[in-house]
Amino acid sequence: MLLKTHLAFAFLAIILFFTHVSNKIIFILMVLVATVIPDIDINNSSWGRHLIFRPIQFFIRHRGLIHSFTLAIILSAVIAIFWPIASLGIFIGYSVHLLTDSFTKDGIQPFWPLKTKSAGFIASGGRIEESIFIFLILIDIILAFLMIAF
Repeated sequence: MLLKTHLAFAFLAIILFFTHVSNKIIFILMVLVATVIPDIDINNSSWGRHLIFRPIQFFIRHRGLIHSFTLAIILSAVIAIFWPIASLGIFIGYSVHLLTDSFTKDGIQPFWPLKTKSAGFIASGGRIEESIFIFLILIDIILAFLMIAF
């Protein structure tokens, strides 16, 4: 999926968890950053186009290890050791990205190194994704308004 769709889903997750976290700013930042992380393994993504990530792209194929809950759990656990307040946001943001990509035609290997694949019918950047994005923006706005109003 495209970055904008990942972020629209991330905002939905932020809204749903917002009242349940103590440090709201750290939570929001970590969800947004972690939502982008899985695409560092492809050179035309927002972060992946930076030279610092080229070695990763050389050794790891797109939608392999980095696009797995295996790495999401390991990364969140390591962060929990050093910065516990950030780990929930990292896990949620990373998981949102993986969940949305699991509905695309390319899919993901959710529990790498297992070869089992989770794939759907949505073409990245296609009309269905665009419709989902618009729907998510509307839901995000409505829920944010309701959260503020009540």
